[in-house]
Amino acid sequence: MRSVLFDMDGVLLDSEIPAFDMLRESLAAFGVQISLEELLTYIGNSTRMIAENVLKKYSPEDNTDEFLSFHASRGSFYATSDKVRPMEGLEEFLLYLKHSNIQTAVVSSTRSVSVLNALNRMNILKYFDIVIGGDMLAHTKPDPEGYNRARRLLGSAIEECLVIEDSPIGIKAAKNAGLKVIGYKGSAYQQDTSGADAEFESYEGLKKSRYFRNFAGIHDIQEVRLCSG
Repeated sequence: MRSVLFDMDGVLLDSEIPAFDMLRESLAAFGVQISLEELLTYIGNSTRMIAENVLKKYSPEDNTDEFLSFHASRGSFYATSDKVRPMEGLEEFLLYLKHSNIQTAVVSSTRSVSVLNALNRMNILKYFDIVIGGDMLAHTKPDPEGYNRARRLLGSAIEECLVIEDSPIGIKAAKNAGLKVIGYKGSAYQQDTSGADAEFESYEGLKKSRYFRNFAGIHDIQEVRLCSG
């Protein structure tokens, strides 16, 4: 293994419920009443794509650009919320990767300015070699463009990369790029990660798994559950 590629929301920070709640409030101001549960089904998509789909379903007007401007004017969750903090054990895991000479990248559907805001506020930007936001891509997840670009920029072959994702859309994007993918189960909002090659509930568990045996020198632990197929 040469490279580990991370999704951001739900993987690096537990942002999905508070960020989507803020999006729901903006939609309500535009006359769109949607439950948080329904809105969370769009996890893994870009904000623009979510807005386009939700407004098309609930609003007779084509006002996506107007909505996105309004939503942005309310302030960014990633820049202001006190809930922006790294997942438990994440920084230790990132430091472990650096000491093991494993390259790292963030590949997110979230706008790059929001990704950088979050990484800076959590003081973990220094651990990543490459950061790719959704606005840097022509096609976001489940398209493999982001993961393909990150892998090529890192100079890693397909078999040398491991992806960490928490959503079906993100897992599909990694699989579409031909990459091995781990489903992260440590966030508050649990998604279906059965399409991943394995699932884990903590970064400590992943560090001790067979994926890092050559670096850690220890055996699997029960916390990593290999998926069938």
